[in-house]
Amino acid sequence: MKINTASALVVAAMLAISPAISIAQDAPTLYKTKCLMCHGDLGQGKPAMKAPKIAGTTKTSAEIVTLLTTGGAEKAPHIKPIAGLTPEQAKDLAGFVKGLK
Repeated sequence: MKINTASALVVAAMLAISPAISIAQDAPTLYKTKCLMCHGDLGQGKPAMKAPKIAGTTKTSAEIVTLLTTGGAEKAPHIKPIAGLTPEQAKDLAGFVKGLK
């Protein structure tokens, strides 16, 4: 079986790009997939779920990043870090949360 150079380059490029595509999510999308179900679309919280309001939080961005990446909160689900969240995504998400009013 003979593989031409152009085909090999296309396959190599697709393999190199595919992990970046799965990682590259903007902060609003991350919020929708990781936070919205508990904290609401505007960060208003959901009392029925005992999920606090996060809009207007007094936590610093660094505190939010730590909470997301290492966990440490008194209540679930933030006792543990948020699965699948990179430090850069946590930083972007913290900035988004700080912007919720």
